[in-house]
Amino acid sequence: MPDDTPAAGAKTLDNGIRVLKAVAAHPQGLGVTELARLVGVHRTVAYRLLGTLTQHSLVSQGKDGHYRLGLGVVELSMSLRSDLRSVARPHLRDLAEATGATAHLTILDGEDAVSIAVVEPGNVGVHVAYRVGFRHPVTVGAAGLAILLGRSPRPGERRAVTEGRGRGFAASQGELQSGAWGLAAPVSGADGESVASVGVIALGPLDEATTSSSVLRAAEAIRRELPL
Repeated sequence: MPDDTPAAGAKTLDNGIRVLKAVAAHPQGLGVTELARLVGVHRTVAYRLLGTLTQHSLVSQGKDGHYRLGLGVVELSMSLRSDLRSVARPHLRDLAEATGATAHLTILDGEDAVSIAVVEPGNVGVHVAYRVGFRHPVTVGAAGLAILLGRSPRPGERRAVTEGRGRGFAASQGELQSGAWGLAAPVSGADGESVASVGVIALGPLDEATTSSSVLRAAEAIRRELPL
């Protein structure tokens, strides 16, 4: 019996995390029955887990009976953003100087990619202006594509995401700003899923091999230092 308790507790935690991920993957909301089917647990188990997650404000139930992410996730996200910014900034500075391009850290917010830290190169006269808080669909631009390639495959995902998984980075040109070229790599969390991406954006294409090497080093350095 003593040996079974930790295993049972770990299983409950695992189920709770999978429930939370399923809710996050369906912003339109999920009912208990559908959620139980997706996660592979009994409806009673799903209901109990949702109750616990609701108590911690990690999920909330709408008037339609469907469950969606709650404000507690936002609070956790804000803490993560602060940690990400502080950890990433020196590496972004090194990346900007090494590539002569604007370096940025981007996170996933719903179905959008949002930049939360930007460092411009000080060793070049002209560079791309890229502001903190810039938001765009996660399916467009190197920063968003890099986040997606670091996560579980989605039905109908872009070829650039699928191919990027084999290389570890994504590159794009002219998708967010005419002529601008970007390259980014995912920053993974403790569960192996990307929590952000780090990359550069330049006025035109840079050498891909050299740039990707610098970006991948920065992404790995940030990942190692994250308190996750």
